[in-house]
Order: sequence, then C-alpha cells, then structure tokens
Amino acid sequence: MYLCSDCWNESIKWQWQCPFCKNWNSLKEFKETKIWNLNISMNKWEIKELSNVTDIKKDNNLEKIISKSSELNNVLGGWIVPWSVILLSWEPGIWKSTITIQLSNMVDEKIIYVSWEETPYQISSRADRLGIKWNNMLILWESCIENILETLSKNPCKLLIIDSISVMHSNNITATSWSVSQVRYITELLVSYAKTTNTAIFIIWHITKDWNLAWPKTLEHMVDVVLYFEWDKYDNIRILRWLKNRFWATSEIWLFTMWEKGLSDLQNPWLEFINSSIPTIWSSLSITIEWTRPIIIETESLTTYTKFGYPKRSARWINSSKLDLIVAVLGKYSNIKLESHDVYTNIARWLKIEEPWIDLSLAASIISSKLEKTLPKDTIYLWEISLTWNIKKPIHLERRIKEAEKMWFKYIFTPINDFKSKSSIIININTINELVKKLSEKL
Repeated sequence: MYLCSDCWNESIKWQWQCPFCKNWNSLKEFKETKIWNLNISMNKWEIKELSNVTDIKKDNNLEKIISKSSELNNVLGGWIVPWSVILLSWEPGIWKSTITIQLSNMVDEKIIYVSWEETPYQISSRADRLGIKWNNMLILWESCIENILETLSKNPCKLLIIDSISVMHSNNITATSWSVSQVRYITELLVSYAKTTNTAIFIIWHITKDWNLAWPKTLEHMVDVVLYFEWDKYDNIRILRWLKNRFWATSEIWLFTMWEKGLSDLQNPWLEFINSSIPTIWSSLSITIEWTRPIIIETESLTTYTKFGYPKRSARWINSSKLDLIVAVLGKYSNIKLESHDVYTNIARWLKIEEPWIDLSLAASIISSKLEKTLPKDTIYLWEISLTWNIKKPIHLERRIKEAEKMWFKYIFTPINDFKSKSSIIININTINELVKKLSEKL
C-alpha cells in the first residue's frame, strides 16, 4: 500500500503522480503496523445513551483557564478551553518552546511540561534566562506515551505541553517514532485523555520543507485548534495565527515582540508597521483587517526607467498578480504609463497582505513614484480596484474609517459612500482618473 504525503489518500500501486491530488513523487510505501497489548474483545459491545440537543445543559460555571496576556486571551476568544487539544507549529528557531514555557508566567494553573528533545537542564537554563518562576510548572523528561499517561494519572494537571510529538513513541506500535502510525496513535491517546480529564493540551509539531504542516490531514483533523507563526528572521515581531479553531471563530491574531527575556504583548501594533518620518516619499498608508483587527500599514513603491525590453515587476509581501493588475489598470485608464518602467512594491515591516482592499493605497504610491512627488502623511487610502477602472467598496468600511479617525488622520480616500466622519475629511472617488486628479491637486 502506498500513501500520499500531501493529500493522505491511499494507492494500491506506486506511481510518479498521486491520482488524487496530482502532486508528483508524493507516494510513499506504507505498511500497517501491529498493535500489541490491547485488550479488545470484538464480542463485547456496549449500548450507549443518546442525548437530545435541547436537553443538554450548558455548563455556565465551567472552570476557564484565563492567561495574564491580553493578546493571548484575545486570540483564544477569552480563555483556553479545558479539554482542548492545540497544535502549535512552524519552523525551528521561532521560539515555539519558549512561548510554551512562558505559559507558566501567564497561567495560574498547574502545568506539566513533557520534553524529550531537550534535557531538564536545558529547559531550566532557558527558563532562568526568561525569568520563569516555576511556581506552577513541572518537567517530565519522557518519550513513551504510556509512561506519560500513567504518570499523569497519578499527577493530574490543568495544562499539558508535549514538546514535541515527533520524538514521542508508543510501545503498542512497532514503527519508529515520528512515523505516521506513531503520530496518529499518540495523538488519538492525547485527544482521548484531554476529553475525559478536562485537560488542555499543547502539542508542538513542525513543518515540512514545503512550509506545510507535516502529515497535515492526520493531525489537523484530530486536534481542536491549529496555530502557526508568521515571522521574519530579521525582525523581532511575531504573529500567531489560527488555522483552525473548533471553539471560537478563526478571526484573531496574536501580535507580540521577541526580546532577550522572552515574548511580550505588542502594544499599539498600528504604530509598528508604518514609518514615523513626515512626509513619506513614494509611499502611502492604508488599513488592513487582519482577521478582525484593523492595522495601519504602509505600502511603498518605486518606479524606474527600464534598461531592458521587458519591464520588471517585483512585489514583496504582496501577491505579484495584484501588482500586475494595478499597473495594467493605471496604464489603461489613466495617463500613468508604465510600459517602459520597472515597478517595485513592498509592505513595510514584512506583514504579508492577502486581502484586496489595499489596492487604492498601492496605486497611490505608484502614482506618487511616477510623478516623483511626495504624498501627505495624514492621508489614508482605502479599497479595491476592479478591472473596469472603478473603485469597489470594501468590507468593514465603517470600522476602517473609525480606526483612521482614532489615529487622527485628516484625509480618507474611499469609494462613494454615505458614511460621515466627525474628525476626518472623506474624499469619495469612483475611478482611477479621479484618484490621479485628486492626488495631483494635493501634490
């Protein structure tokens, strides 16, 4: 039997290409392993009690695990669900272990930290550097899941940390650790333990060389929550995103900074992604909604005359197709011609933007660079540009305008709308030509 490492489908024979997901060279030979020492009798079945949804009483007095970090509480929806299984993943060196160790200072509950990759001495040394007090955290240096669960039966806790599941093994599985069989079986045991004992569990996992979660279809379906980091190795800002959450909407992010003493909540995140200099040359400001949080961002553009026959288009932290679209619209419907110019764009502080509502800001910075004039710093540009040269109204427009008012921006470029501002001047535009005209007047 062969198993696809990308889509998790089985094939009875090996092929160069997976017949399901069409990825190349992803089929790996997979042998079912034997499970020993499991006393399962196929003749003893139990009749379970059925429950009516309307008869189920909600436990309003549920003991909640609330952390001292406002950012963590924000992304969790207020608290850690007691029986949740949370998968924390990304590449090595991003401080996954550090953030789990710091839970000792964030949560006033008993925590057991299970590790095998690092010795207790290494963990203790890192904790001393981070200023961890160890008042509520115990270390268990073990890799056998049966020994771990047996130890937990005698020493229960509210929060369990597994660092990491890739080095854990079970004596009931003949395969080596980190194999699919081991990881799947151990995760099943941990999920069962969490549900029956109301213990919240953090599982640390890793990613593959393709920047995806290893064995994604196995772990992602089994756990309740999937978290991953977004970062740049040359910056000290970390973003923790939700990929999946069964208990709360996947609509928040956790912003924090990395220091020698560990990770701390990022205060005033809207000031971290913009340049404080006034005025700004060839850049403009916009407001993006990262999940449900409005963040002011700075888009930078540079246009130069090309020395080659084909002009270059380079986009950092922005989808390159978005840049191609805006350049095409500017060339088609305005006097900003870029057929003989290279165009470079960038988002300050490496924040990756996927939403289309920053198109107007990007177009404004390109126009500013082409005209070689500076845009005013007290202006916000909002929204999506269509292929029909009109400017579309974005979602959450009122929330973005209120965020601009809070930061005392004087001018707000938006599509035509009925929203009134008390402290800012809203400039309604409908086409790219209107944008170029307004910018020329202000410039």
